[in-house]
Amino acid sequence: MRKPTVLYITWAYRPTHTAGAIRAVNFVDALIESGLRVITLTVGHQESIERVSDGLTVYSVTENGQIPSEIDSSALPYWPGWKPIPGPDPVARSFRAVFRTAHGLIRQYEPGVLFATAPPFSSLVAGSQLAEQYNLPQILEFRDAWFTGMPWPYKNVIQRLGAKYWERRCVLSANRIITVTNAYRRILIDTYGPDVEKKTFTIRHGYDSRMQDDRQALPQIQPLSRQKNPFVITHTGQFQGFDVTSPQTFRRAWRSMRQGIARIVLGATSCNQLRLDWLCPYNLMAAVAKAAAENPQFRQKYRLIFAGQKFDQIDQWAQQMNLEHVHQFGPLPSPQARQIARQSDLLVLMLYGIKNCDYHWCVPSKIYDYLSTGKPVLALLPPGEAGDLVTQAGTAFPAPPEDISAIAQQLISLFKTQQSGGILRKPNWEFIKQFDLRLQQKQFAEVFLSVLGQSYRF
Repeated sequence: MRKPTVLYITWAYRPTHTAGAIRAVNFVDALIESGLRVITLTVGHQESIERVSDGLTVYSVTENGQIPSEIDSSALPYWPGWKPIPGPDPVARSFRAVFRTAHGLIRQYEPGVLFATAPPFSSLVAGSQLAEQYNLPQILEFRDAWFTGMPWPYKNVIQRLGAKYWERRCVLSANRIITVTNAYRRILIDTYGPDVEKKTFTIRHGYDSRMQDDRQALPQIQPLSRQKNPFVITHTGQFQGFDVTSPQTFRRAWRSMRQGIARIVLGATSCNQLRLDWLCPYNLMAAVAKAAAENPQFRQKYRLIFAGQKFDQIDQWAQQMNLEHVHQFGPLPSPQARQIARQSDLLVLMLYGIKNCDYHWCVPSKIYDYLSTGKPVLALLPPGEAGDLVTQAGTAFPAPPEDISAIAQQLISLFKTQQSGGILRKPNWEFIKQFDLRLQQKQFAEVFLSVLGQSYRF
């Protein structure tokens, strides 16, 4: 008996350097383990076909629009040239290659369901249009907000209105919708009505309790611990907002003026609705510098670690602020990053802000790995679901993300507690265990099996 087939459209798959790619691989594994065959269509550095197993074949097109030579493209339809590709992140060449290749894969494999994940949001457009054309059930995943709930910097009014139109069309036509937070699920329900509630599910990123920590990371962090009882502060993951975070008033004023001109000329919604500076390490570093100036013991014993993309600006700020113990480890595989987190005394959680938003829906994927360690979390977050999660987990030590003095005082308080016997916390393990990846995979597979009319066999 032939296995039911899922055609999965995702821009991120392998290598797994991003949260989106890690999520894609984890959930493809869940579909295969539940007895389905998966045809993954993704965007890579070169066009290729990889037959991984009987249950998985991966087709890759390139960013500049090349498709695998084994596919006969002569009879495959094009996305009409007059039809704009909705943003805020149109990737024209790769989108057209994905759209054309998907036609061929649908004809070849006759999938029982089509699954598309975003961002980029054009993948949802491709998935929805293909599902309608071939009369396939469609499952769409919003790993980020598209139009509703996120003031993206659309380049012009046409792009903005196109995104609004396509979001509505995709949401209403989907058989199932997957979101990564409860708050964003509620935003879609409030916007598009109660019928959306019945078909929308929250499936989080989660943490993998089966993953073994990678001790190869220890040589990086152990030399920092040679001082007796150091205070190790660690942030894992990426930063943004370097271009909008500057102590130089002139640069910030010039940027604001350019945004104003863009809004007048193009009708664009610019990033001035986003507080990207809250996702930049400047305030954290300034707070560490302030704490070091106020507490000589803190200055001797703090170790500030960034595990993620390296930035020259961080080194420059460290020099300007007279911070001697700032270390950039660069990007690390998840097992190594988690090993470093387990060796740390305090983990830093940051998130961008949205102006005039009372409750932020976004939850950084690393929050679940943080919670799995049971370590205290310095939560530099706006009000929202992310802050509620670490608070309910019993590991949160919050401070306003823009208040350098408040962050410094929280750091000094935590340092004194750590030096006198350890930071007191009571992790709520029953609450934390619900984010185990195994449970998220089970829920994910159940959504697909419900559409296909299959029973769960995980």
